[in-house]
Parts: sequence; C-alpha cells; structure tokens
Amino acid sequence: MDPLDLVLAADRVGIVAFAISGVAVGLRARMDLYGLALLGMITALGGGVTRDVVIDDIPRVFQNIDYLYFAAGATALAVLAGALGWRAPGPILKTADALGTGAFAPTGALLAYEAGLEWPAAIILAILTATGGGIVRDVLATEVPSVLHTGLNATASILGGGVTVLLIDDPTVALLAGGAVAATVTGLGHLGWVRMPRLTHLE
Repeated sequence: MDPLDLVLAADRVGIVAFAISGVAVGLRARMDLYGLALLGMITALGGGVTRDVVIDDIPRVFQNIDYLYFAAGATALAVLAGALGWRAPGPILKTADALGTGAFAPTGALLAYEAGLEWPAAIILAILTATGGGIVRDVLATEVPSVLHTGLNATASILGGGVTVLLIDDPTVALLAGGAVAATVTGLGHLGWVRMPRLTHLE
C-alpha cells in the first residue's frame, strides 16, 4: 500500500480515538457543551496538524474534509453519550488514549521518512503527532499534561517511531508494527505495569 494511503487510514483511527478521549477529559472537568466540543476536536486534530506544519505540508485536515467529519462525528457521539449519563470510565479513556497513540505515532515517523528527514526527526515527529493533541487537551482542562507525569505516550511514541523507522522498507509492516508497539506500551503504562523512573526524594 502507498505510504500516504497508510497515513490517511491511521490518521482516521487516531482522530476518532482522540476525539473520544478529549470529550472524556472534558466531562471529568465538568465543561459545557462548547468546551466538550472544543476539547474533542482539538485533541483529535492537534497532533496531526502539528506534524504537517513541521514538515511544511498543508495540514491534511484541510486537504481531506472527511477528517473533520470523523472528528466532529466522534466528538458528537461522545458528547451525546455524556448527555445520556456516560461519565467516561477510566478503561474507555485509557483504551482511546492507547489507540490514538498507536495510530498517530508511526504516521509521524513515516511522513518524516517520506520527507527525506533523518531518523532523529522521525522520532521527534512521532512524539509530536501522538502527544500534541493530548497536551493541548490537558492544558485546556487545567491539568498537568499526563504525558509529563503518568502517561507513557511519549516513551511509547519513541519506541513505536523507532520500530517504524527500522522497518521502513515495508511501510505497511512498519506502520502496523510501530502502531502496535506504541499502543501496547501506552496501555501497559495505563495499567500501571510500566512506569518511568521518578526522583522520589523530591516528593
């Protein structure tokens, strides 16, 4: 499959997953309808827009209008669920976060390769793509971004991006393997099975 087609497919998965996680965080912060919609859309699209701007592309959300449809549709469904009493249980939020990270991280690395950039740039783009929307989400919800203290999204993105780079000769395998690694590491972090070291003497 063409690498850019792979990116388009993975982007759509990430958009839906992160839109749900954005609304979930907004529900926990007791935001109004505008706040929920804003958080859903920004979380869904923020990382991909950042990625495209960095590699000097027109953001794909402006080239593929269905990106907006996926983001708006997933956001609307999550808001409707909230209106019906859904209170964003932890497992749903964590699963959406892991899926979004797994979908977005390898696209950053893959597009860096397509742009002729070296592997360090690919890793950086993997991180930016997978964490950009979540960071904006948490800041708007007046929280310390989870990637800085509890989530393993950045570590997962580094590992997933690295796998993508190593397997880049076969873009399909690279994206699937990199995405699986990023999603798995993120999920393990949410389960508490893996943690980044902390300077406990400062606590």
